[in-house]
Amino acid sequence: MQTTITFIHLLSLVCWIGSIVFFSFFTAPAVFTTLGREQGGEMMSVLFPRYYGLGYVCSVLAAATLLLSPMGATGLRLPFLIGMAACTLYAGLVISPSARAVKKQMKDEPENRETLEPRFQSLHAWSVRLNATVLILGLGLLWLTAAHFQS
Repeated sequence: MQTTITFIHLLSLVCWIGSIVFFSFFTAPAVFTTLGREQGGEMMSVLFPRYYGLGYVCSVLAAATLLLSPMGATGLRLPFLIGMAACTLYAGLVISPSARAVKKQMKDEPENRETLEPRFQSLHAWSVRLNATVLILGLGLLWLTAAHFQS
């Protein structure tokens, strides 16, 4: 049973971190290069809910298995995981819907695009920072988890 719990824990971390790396460094650049800014933005708005959904599922699985695992929630593992989950939830439930709303407003009110663009850019910048934070914390958590197996 403990092997299964550890496996699910590691799998959730690897899927979560891997999705961030793949989405940020491969998917998004390819989408914008291929489709351009407007169509690329529309495609990304379709992908974001799935991207964040994966993060939510992985955060629940990683937290549950960390609390059930023999390595436990000692040291920095739990705070790192809480930070990752908080950033993912905030980005997915607050930032992303706000950015989508501003993007829609820009489309519906082209005359206000100039005033709305800075708001969208600010939300996008927050999204990127939160995503980077999840990635850094995730790599740290993975490192701490690997180090646990050495002791």
